[in-house]
Order: sequence, then structure tokens, then C-alpha cells
Amino acid sequence: MPTALCAPDKLRGALDAHEAAAALAQGARDAGWDAIEHPLADGGEGTCDAIVRGRGGSRVAVSTRDAIGRPRKATLGVLPDGTCVVEGAEANGLMHIPRNRRDVMRATSAGIAPLVLAALDRGAPRIVIGLGGSATTDGGLGLLIGLGLRAYDAQGEMLRGRGMDLPNVASLDLSGLDPRLAATELIVAVDVESPLSGPLGAACVFGPQKGATAEQIVLLDRGLATLDRLDGERARRPGAGAAGGLGAACFLLGAEPIPGAELVMRETGFAARLAEADLVLTAEGSVDAQSAAGKTVARVATACRAAQTPCVIFGGRVDDDVQALYDAGASAVLGISRGARPIREALRESAADLRAAARAVCTLRS
Repeated sequence: MPTALCAPDKLRGALDAHEAAAALAQGARDAGWDAIEHPLADGGEGTCDAIVRGRGGSRVAVSTRDAIGRPRKATLGVLPDGTCVVEGAEANGLMHIPRNRRDVMRATSAGIAPLVLAALDRGAPRIVIGLGGSATTDGGLGLLIGLGLRAYDAQGEMLRGRGMDLPNVASLDLSGLDPRLAATELIVAVDVESPLSGPLGAACVFGPQKGATAEQIVLLDRGLATLDRLDGERARRPGAGAAGGLGAACFLLGAEPIPGAELVMRETGFAARLAEADLVLTAEGSVDAQSAAGKTVARVATACRAAQTPCVIFGGRVDDDVQALYDAGASAVLGISRGARPIREALRESAADLRAAARAVCTLRS
């Protein structure tokens, strides 16, 4: 019996990666195939879940606050070898903030700190941090302050680490950083090469996605430029501007960057599962030319090409220009939508559509 490896990312607004993998697997089984469910992520939402499921770990609830200071419970992943997985979006994710309450100047990454501290309290020898999906553009200042750094304005007053504090930062005192950080291996998922400031930096490129106005972007970028100078060379590397500057904060702590999808594939043992497969089925919500720039489906296609295993990419929406995904190693790039439907209905039927598409492809290859 042939085997299909079902390794999708989430279909945002419709299915999480686990649900998408289950739908693909059921379609393959409908066609008489065996199926392996292997949900993936790209370093943002779903990263902790994918790694914990893939490694047989556990989840621990941690009390923290979201990006605008409201109490919430976030999940810390704990793996059998003691590694802890921190998904930044669990605390400061944009998806937790209603559109009418999003405020990039007020937002802070401070809520990630309790997750990191919980990992340190458990004696984690290694902490894996996913940054994607953030609601913040604070240069990671909130996270750093939560871990013991002190930031001051020109009058010597301590700052809280919100977006609005960036233009006022005059000095940083790193002496209070939790000393356990220096003895812990830190790995951070970074999928962009954006610098901290400037035209390609965190505020200018990602600020509008988080609701920042043109005037706010100018203020934030000015503050990020100052933070770039104060952070120094250790934090000044490609990806410093990821997640509103959280990349720079993690680099300042000594973290090593790995592309998010590659990190999740490595942590979940994707290569071993690929060796068992005759066909790989992957998916994400929107498939376009940008999907080839480090997204999960592109990383999967590249791995399949190296293993000489056929790979089919499904998308809830597929643009005309997907040549880069074929170049990466995809055997086919297919939309799953069955006829014109209202968007809410299409989202509601995503699981059924994925199942039907997987069955059709596997039937063709039987």
C-alpha cells in the first residue's frame, strides 16, 4: 500500500495544521493509501503545537498578558529532552487583539518574558522561540525588560517597553538580565532578513499590518534606529527586524537564527517521515509567489526534490504566478475550492475540500 505524508501548515481562518493534516490523510485513505499525519508551522502560530505533537512533548499553561496588557493563559511546550518551546504569538499575537483595539504604540512584547522565565525555571537546557504573528513593534524592548534589562529615557526615568517608549530610549542597562540566559542555548525562528530600522526595517515594512499610521511609523522607526545603536553589533544581523524587532532582542540574548519552517521540520523529524513516503501532500491557506520565500510549502517542496519524492501543494487560494514553487520542487500546485462560493462557506468547507483534493490526487497515482 503506498504511503502519503500529509504535512501542511495552517489554513488561516479555516483549519489549524493538525486539522488540515487530518483532512488530507482521510482523503488519501479514501483512495486506498496509507497516510502519515505530520502537521507543520513556519515559526508563527501553531509552532508550539506542531513541535509538541511531533516530539511527544507536553504543554504547560503560563499566566501572562497579551500585547495590550490583558491577562491571558499561554502555552509553553516541554519536550522529552527538556527543551522548551516558546511561541511568541501565544502571548503577543495579533490574532488575540480585536481590530478595534489594536494599538501599535501601546503594544508590548513583555508577555513573552513569563514564558521564557518559566522555561528557565524548569531548567531547560535549550529554548526554541518562534516569533511570527506578533502585534508589536517595540524592538523586543518589552521582552528584554521582562527578562531584567532596564531602559531609561534622557531624564533617567525607567521605560516600560511599549511601542510609544521607543522614541524616548536613551540608554540600556543589561546588567540585570537573568544570568540563566547565558547558560541556555537559544534558538529563534526568523524568516525575514529585515534590519531593525530604515526603509526595509520593522516599522516601515510590518508596521502597517499592525495598524500603525504613517506618523506612527516615522516615530517608531526613529526609536528603532536608536535601539539599533544601543543594542550594538551582536543584535545587528539579518532578521533583526523580524516580529517588530523581536529578532534583534533575541540576538542580543545570544540566540541563533533558523528559518521557521526549517526549524519546525527539523524539530519534528520530518526527514525520517519523508523517507517512508511515496507522495507528500502539503498545504496552506494562500499560495502565491511569496510562498516560495521560506514558507512551509516551499521548504517541504525543496526537501521532496532532494529526496526525489513527488510533492503536491494545495491552497485555499492559488495565484497564477506559482512558478517559483515548481522551481523549488513541487510536482503540482492546486487550488482546493470547488466552485464559486461565499468566503464564509469556503472557509467552513475547507476540510471537506482538502479531503476531496487529496483523494483525487492519490486516486490518480494509484
